[in-house]
Amino acid sequence: MDNISFESSSVDKTHQSRRFRRRILIVSIMLPIALLHFFTGKHYSGPLPDFVNGYLIDILLPFGVYFLFSNISLPIIKRWWVKASLVFAIGATVETLQYLGIPIFGQTFDPLDYIMYASGAILGAICDTMVFPRIFRFWAEPSSGHESN
Repeated sequence: MDNISFESSSVDKTHQSRRFRRRILIVSIMLPIALLHFFTGKHYSGPLPDFVNGYLIDILLPFGVYFLFSNISLPIIKRWWVKASLVFAIGATVETLQYLGIPIFGQTFDPLDYIMYASGAILGAICDTMVFPRIFRFWAEPSSGHESN
């Protein structure tokens, strides 16, 4: 009986370690995205100012939010296409509200923002399903096989 509880304890510690490492990676993604807000805007004078000020955040923010959803333990949200769809839906809702004159997270409607939101969500899904599992051992969780659906 003691052997079973030891194995269970070992599995729990492995799971906790995996979740902790995933959280560290997610924070490592979100922190630079958040800090980027301090370097962009009307005073930005670096390369590609129109792209940086107009679209970069619209790609990176959905990318980061995708990974925030990766930290939610609901089984339905574990599927990459659900996370990507939710992220795009949030961005599209915000942009549509801006079109309707309701200023939320900005005031200027730009139809290209829809493409940027989709790009960020797709980039997040690609990193989640193809890139991170190859780079980070802890990213690929042992599952019952429904993760990639």
